[in-house]
Amino acid sequence: MKSTLLICLLLFLMGLPGSAFAQNQKGEVKGKLWDATHKEALPYATIAVYTAQDTTLVTFRVSDEKGNFRVPGLALNKPFRIVITMTGFKVYRKEFTLTAGNADLDLGQVEMTQADHLLGEVVIMSEAPPIVVRKDTLEFNANSFKTLPTALLEDLLKKLPGVTVDGSGNIAVNGKAVNKILVDGKEFFGNDPKVASRNLPADMIDKVQVVNDPDALRRDPDLPVNEIPQVINLKLKKGIKQGAFGKVYAGTGSDRRYEGGGILNVFRDTTQISLLGYSNNLNKPAFGFEDISRIGGFNRSGMNSIMVRSDGGFAVNGISFGGTEDGIQRSTGAGGNFNTLLKGDVKVNLQYFYGGIDADLNQLVNSAQSLPNDTLVSRRTRNQDSDNQSHRFGGRIDWKIDSVTNLSFSPSVVLARSASNQGLFTNTFKSSSEQLNSSENQQQLDNTTATFSGNLSFDRSSRKKKGRQFNFYGTYNINDGDQDQFYQVESYYYGLNPYSEFLDQLRDNVVTNRAINTSFSYTEPFSKNLSGVVRLNAEYFKDGNRVSTFDLAGEGAEAPLLLPALSDKVERSGWRNYVTTSLKWKIKDLTLQPGIRFTLLNIENTFQKLQPINQDYFYAFPSLTVNWKSFNFSYNVNVREPSAADLQPVTDQSNPLFIQYGNPELTPTISHSVNLHFRKFDTKRSINYWAYLSGSISNDAVTRARTLDETTGQQTTRPVNTDGNWQLNSSTEVTKDWKFDGQRQFSLTASLWVNYMKTLIILNNLRSYGQNISLNPSLSARVNLNDKFEFNESFTLGRRRSVYEDEAFQDIRFSTTTSRTGVVVRLPKKIVWEATFDYTYNSNVAPGLRKDISRLNAGVTFLFLKNDRAQLKLSVYDLLDQNIGAYRAIRENFVEDFQTRVLTRYAMLTFTYNIRNFGGKVGGTNSFFRF
Repeated sequence: MKSTLLICLLLFLMGLPGSAFAQNQKGEVKGKLWDATHKEALPYATIAVYTAQDTTLVTFRVSDEKGNFRVPGLALNKPFRIVITMTGFKVYRKEFTLTAGNADLDLGQVEMTQADHLLGEVVIMSEAPPIVVRKDTLEFNANSFKTLPTALLEDLLKKLPGVTVDGSGNIAVNGKAVNKILVDGKEFFGNDPKVASRNLPADMIDKVQVVNDPDALRRDPDLPVNEIPQVINLKLKKGIKQGAFGKVYAGTGSDRRYEGGGILNVFRDTTQISLLGYSNNLNKPAFGFEDISRIGGFNRSGMNSIMVRSDGGFAVNGISFGGTEDGIQRSTGAGGNFNTLLKGDVKVNLQYFYGGIDADLNQLVNSAQSLPNDTLVSRRTRNQDSDNQSHRFGGRIDWKIDSVTNLSFSPSVVLARSASNQGLFTNTFKSSSEQLNSSENQQQLDNTTATFSGNLSFDRSSRKKKGRQFNFYGTYNINDGDQDQFYQVESYYYGLNPYSEFLDQLRDNVVTNRAINTSFSYTEPFSKNLSGVVRLNAEYFKDGNRVSTFDLAGEGAEAPLLLPALSDKVERSGWRNYVTTSLKWKIKDLTLQPGIRFTLLNIENTFQKLQPINQDYFYAFPSLTVNWKSFNFSYNVNVREPSAADLQPVTDQSNPLFIQYGNPELTPTISHSVNLHFRKFDTKRSINYWAYLSGSISNDAVTRARTLDETTGQQTTRPVNTDGNWQLNSSTEVTKDWKFDGQRQFSLTASLWVNYMKTLIILNNLRSYGQNISLNPSLSARVNLNDKFEFNESFTLGRRRSVYEDEAFQDIRFSTTTSRTGVVVRLPKKIVWEATFDYTYNSNVAPGLRKDISRLNAGVTFLFLKNDRAQLKLSVYDLLDQNIGAYRAIRENFVEDFQTRVLTRYAMLTFTYNIRNFGGKVGGTNSFFRF
């Protein structure tokens, strides 16, 4: 019922442009532009319609490739002036009035004459064209698009035709991504476009110019048209050389909830210093990912690894910024980032960040495992307190040696420590009634890691021969980890011969990893349409895994006793060498690049107790890349050797109900992968099409072979190599934008995600392939009415099914429904109302767990001080007090339901002060509870 009401409201709002907004817009003007000199159609000219009395811009269009134009939706009985502009041509003006008897004005063929010289053409400033199309530049006149007084560049970009900005702030022009924003031709904010888009005020901007990225075209002249990145250059009304922007906030709430923090970016000319600090116990990041990357400076120093959770928590380069653990969390962090441009075009970046999370986890897991003659049900209760802390020191040097040569080096050091105390209580039943075992497992873990890593890149293009290029890329990674795992386990086994066992042990696991990777590539053009590419990759690795297990039962007067049967050491070292040769052949819109990859893999495995195992492999596999218009296709083969932990022959019995073995006889996995990508933007209709398909077939894949004792419920696993494992992922998306007068915006997106996996299940020597199919169609819509009212709706259906070849395993299927609704109202002035409603439904969950969950959040913000710098917000989280953390997962022949204690209803009063003078639009479901 709730979903039906949401859909009805969505359909009503989407119907507004054709009903309520159409009542007073009944006329149109059309025609065809003609180059009078060259006697040909004139495409991509700007047709703007103004009110004749005060020259206010009403709307505008761009002529199509045949010179035709049509401007619909004009009011009747109102004097208008049409102004047609095109670079190099004289301005065409005509005043007209549409009436009920003559609602359609056909100008016929409009003769456009070339200007004698550009300086001789006088353009009235109030009639400046909203858009100008030149041969290689698209230019927007910012004054033609009305925004709020506190609007930022991002708000202005959203109103420009053909420009889209997603919820994460990623910008695209006519479907092509923007990777750089310049200010008056300079990289004022480094290489991060979001620093400018989400901080520069819109009223400072005079012109927005869009061009193809010349550096990307220099690196790859055959880059497909749809893949050429875009560069935006901003022409400012007034210079901006120094200043600061950021925000500080503090809030207190019911149930001892709190939040506080600040983020600041100070800049002077080409130097930026970023500082941030925060703390909260709200299970969320203190800042959005975009804040960390742009103001926090991570985009300037590089992001080597990113982890993002579905509920919003994220970590960058091994540093958590909050919300990355399960349960109820307290997040604390601080850091700084320094960036400057030296003489000789050298960019230098230095950074330090600290992130810490204390988490309290209370979780219930119900696991049902289908067996040939029965069902095994396990109920686990997990209580855990954990503390995770990480420090990262990093930097980056970018040197543009000359116009065709670049050098970059990025080193980093990450020091991390985690500690936890966990209680795991397990009961296992057969057919939900006959108890097989019970276990009480108390564990204490202490883990420390130190990682030293970096990358070096060098590229040079030829000045003399277009397309000739040399590239080098190298990385190094040194990782040392030490985990101490103390566990006391008391287990009871029922049945005909009941018994119990008690373990009090320490498992010390020392892990070392060393890796140096180098990659050389050289491209030589033989002709305009044919070039050759040679790549050489050399990788050295050395991994170690040492396990020492001690019996602590006699600890006190006696020293801990080493258990040799549960202790061992394995070291693996070797070389991976690849040589890839290919030809790149371009025929009009088609580019073919067939190749062959030679792989030499030499691995030496040494063990403390076993004889060394040497593995030498040689492979020769083909590869293919095809680009045709909007389609990109690739085929390649990857070789991946097993991890040192899987090779470790030592038994891990820290959980006696689930014992893990290693296998030193594992061989590398061979994966054949195919990728197909399609992207197209229909400029005329403002429709963006996107589709992706990827698949792989893996031979000698690592599969966990399990054995189950049906009398005790004990399980053991051992990794083995298997063939016939498939994986297929597909997603497609269609987005349509409507923009009316730059004030009313509508967006509708339909998408579909499909996943198929075929994996081998081995249980008690029974081998059966399981096929897991997931189908997720979704629909989302956004409405913005003059920045006074915003509505966002997303609706997703999920279908999950697992089928098995052997009838011994029972097929599993279930469906889910999720929706999110967001509303923002900016009335009256200085007041912002907003609310979000999340709803999830699961058709089939374990007994005792809820099928549906609703969460309603609401807030009201009062804006005050100059440029709305200050904000006072009262918000309530989970008004319905129904929030719980629950989800279902399927793996092998298991179906598992997780229910986690999470935050429930609380109220929060938060004060925020914008340090920058730029202000900013308040409200929006993407930034709800983000300050």
